[in-house]
Amino acid sequence: MFWESRGITIQEVVYLEMIYALIIVLFEVPTGVWADRTTRRRLIQAGVALEWLSFWILLYSFTFSGFFVAISCSAVGSVIRSGAENALLYESLQESHEASSFERVLGKLNAIGIMAAVTAAWSGSMLAQYLPLEWNYRLSILSLLMATVCSLFLVEPVHGEGEDRLTWRHLLKGFQFVWSHTSIRNVTIGFLAAVSAFNFIDEFWQLYARDVSIPIYWFGAISSVLLLIQLPGQLFAGTLIRFASSKRWLNGFGWLMGGGFLIVGFFPSPIGIGVMGLLALLYGAMEPLYFGLLHHQVPSDIRATTESSVSMLWHLGILVLGLVFIVGTTVSLFLAFILIGLVVWFVHATIR
Repeated sequence: MFWESRGITIQEVVYLEMIYALIIVLFEVPTGVWADRTTRRRLIQAGVALEWLSFWILLYSFTFSGFFVAISCSAVGSVIRSGAENALLYESLQESHEASSFERVLGKLNAIGIMAAVTAAWSGSMLAQYLPLEWNYRLSILSLLMATVCSLFLVEPVHGEGEDRLTWRHLLKGFQFVWSHTSIRNVTIGFLAAVSAFNFIDEFWQLYARDVSIPIYWFGAISSVLLLIQLPGQLFAGTLIRFASSKRWLNGFGWLMGGGFLIVGFFPSPIGIGVMGLLALLYGAMEPLYFGLLHHQVPSDIRATTESSVSMLWHLGILVLGLVFIVGTTVSLFLAFILIGLVVWFVHATIR
């Protein structure tokens, strides 16, 4: 809504999302290799600082070009951190002989992030009732500045510093690892299709809510629910694998994700927001399940590279689904959701 107030149309929002994804696709793997060759905490620090800069630029942007610069800074900041964060986490746990708890710890960290986002959603919606939308961005700038300062106190594991580093000719190592392991390859394809699709719920649920006549004063509550409902999945992902393998859970959740999109598109109503909540619950569990499966098997010397390769494919999936979404929005937002659901089902039906 802030973007719309600055003259950015829904099509331009999608274009900016595609630009963001394209930057990720182009630079994700090189920065992953860089993270495996250098101190990972330095990349995390630089990435958080760029996120702060992107919000500062957004606050003073009134044109598509200004938003383009801001999104580019955010994308570069994200791509620099990608791979390095989870690699730093896994090797910190490995150094203290607690690598088996990776899913549980990652889920807890994600849960903390979700609670922070819920706090921001409630406070943001309340502030928006009485103050200009720019105030929320000023608070975000302050928050990211604090995060930048906190990142200065990260510690690099001894194991991560002592291992041999990759050279730039190893850009394909991550892809080769995923492709050469059939089980990981199939799980990755299904996972990427589902989580790439969820991005469009995350970005466009407000427009859906508006189109099904939900009052704007409910938006803060909806945003909070969509975040909070991810908590059970994040917190209990480590428990789920006691009952079935990560592969089985991820496959089932992927089918449900596609079906949810079809329901949201075919039956536009406030109930569709409830279905989005159920999809958010699945999404919350999928991330720690998948990255746990990946990190338990990937060699340490290509840990950040491999996750960055997966992240590149993730954003490439968003880029492709963005084209599908744009085609759908030429008719209606609801058709766009239907097309996304069909693509997710098609992917799951064809992987072996």
